[in-house]
Amino acid sequence: MEEILKKIQDADMVLIGFGDEFSQKKAKREEIIRAYNCVNKMIQGKPWFAVTVNTDDLIYESGLNRFFIVAPCGSEAAGNVVTMENYDESAYLPQWQYYLNWLAVTIGKKLCILELGVGMSYPSVIRMPFERTAMFNQKADLIRVHSKLAFAPEQIADRCICISKNPVDFLIKINKKD
Repeated sequence: MEEILKKIQDADMVLIGFGDEFSQKKAKREEIIRAYNCVNKMIQGKPWFAVTVNTDDLIYESGLNRFFIVAPCGSEAAGNVVTMENYDESAYLPQWQYYLNWLAVTIGKKLCILELGVGMSYPSVIRMPFERTAMFNQKADLIRVHSKLAFAPEQIADRCICISKNPVDFLIKINKKD
């Protein structure tokens, strides 16, 4: 954990991806919100942006600033989820554009990419773009925490930390040590 915190502290910017292991299908509501708050504590003072594939809106109940979050798969509370027949993609597009502009600023900067619980549901939203970002930005480090899919492509393996644990449990346990 010390190595992860050091990577975050040494970074100019932090990119965060929250996958389906942060959903209520995989963890309890209170634990998920606590884990989000652990991340918030870890990134204090850093410019950051988060992408989530979760539609349960729990991320907005945490201390994370919603201005720096994009949820391209939609929102259950708004009744607009990617799996629905009448999904309205335009709902997230302004925030997605803001995210892309933010991401462009990371080029050439020390970037810590923190990928938490991102599996293969919607890999084109977080997993593959985050790997490409790490490949193109030679100053980027990727930290991937997933219970089953914690591995990295060979091209960036030397700049990756892969942890095979449930990210919600992992974050809560390390936060207890503080």
